[in-house]
Amino acid sequence: MSTPVKERIALLDIVRGLAVLGILLMNIRLFSEPSAAYLNPMVYSAHEGANKLWWFIQYFLADQKFMAIFSMLFGASTAIICDSLANKGLPVALTFAKRIFGLLVMGLAHAYLLWSGDILVFYALGAIAPFLFRNARWWVTASVGTLLLAIGSVWSLLGYHSFAELSPMVQEEIAAYMWLPPMEHLQHEVEAFQGGWLSQQPLRAEHSWYFHTDVFVNWGVWRVTGVMLIGLALYRAGFLRGALSTKAYATIAAISFPIGFTLVTLGYMNNEAANWAFPYSMFAGSQWNYWGSLFVAMGYMASIAVLLTATRFRFGFNALTNVGKAALSNYLFQTVMCTSIFYGHGLGLFGQLERWQTAFVVLAVWATQIILSTLWFKRFKQGPMESLWHRFTYARWL
Repeated sequence: MSTPVKERIALLDIVRGLAVLGILLMNIRLFSEPSAAYLNPMVYSAHEGANKLWWFIQYFLADQKFMAIFSMLFGASTAIICDSLANKGLPVALTFAKRIFGLLVMGLAHAYLLWSGDILVFYALGAIAPFLFRNARWWVTASVGTLLLAIGSVWSLLGYHSFAELSPMVQEEIAAYMWLPPMEHLQHEVEAFQGGWLSQQPLRAEHSWYFHTDVFVNWGVWRVTGVMLIGLALYRAGFLRGALSTKAYATIAAISFPIGFTLVTLGYMNNEAANWAFPYSMFAGSQWNYWGSLFVAMGYMASIAVLLTATRFRFGFNALTNVGKAALSNYLFQTVMCTSIFYGHGLGLFGQLERWQTAFVVLAVWATQIILSTLWFKRFKQGPMESLWHRFTYARWL
């Protein structure tokens, strides 16, 4: 999630800062209400009025978009790190393996001790893909990444058709487990996370295990590794190095945004028309955003590149850079701050706020992270977790 201090690329740091702040727009759902509400707006809160508007804003601007950017940047950082190691004559495979092992340890601790929505484990498990293709031609890497994404898409559509063929009664039973849990199950989750840390632990472990097994195998391995490879390809092609012309970046943004937002909007409209029903919205209805989010993510990054290369606009860029240089630290800090607000070992607001009210929590966390990141980099060159990760990676183990 970060690059060595001497390898900093302005575009990457700004985009990384945007992504770590933007991803909270989606993660706030998992922090604040039952996990099934992350994908299904019909779960727990009323899908109307300000709640519905806030859901649409999250879906339209953030859902899978910033996770896609993070995955692309992870692919790019694989190239940066491995190139640097090779140039220095250091053992590439061993050092990279230590780095990924450190990420895996942090991810597992994060998931099983703090918050089950962790994504670091996915990145650690999927890291083999960009490592294997780190020296391949960019178009080969992009093709393989697109193929992996396509496999994930086909897998989801097959899942839809297999569930759609079942009787309505069986579909309802499965939906109660996967998509629309009964209120007593939701209330059990609310009570668990409103309790102390020990009372949260069984459910947190259950959710983490499900996320790292079923979700990773059926969705994450295709989505995350596919987008990582696309990010690696974009770096090799010059896109993520800021090496393209302003015209090229502007053209990419002008193409990506209309395609991406059109697909995302069609997906939202179709899911609304289906009343977010199972199995359509969970499988087939999700495909619009699955692909549209990639184009929107490209549009976000290309737009920042245009501002950097062709304008004097720099408002907020220093703040985003500081947040981006400590992306791992800020990602973990979001968990510490949000669980302190919503879980029982803190304020215990889990399941208590209207969905739209969480927007103010997001703004408060953003402001805190921007201020702390700015103050931190007045004295230090790396974020706190980045520094520990770096030491772990380059330490002599024997």
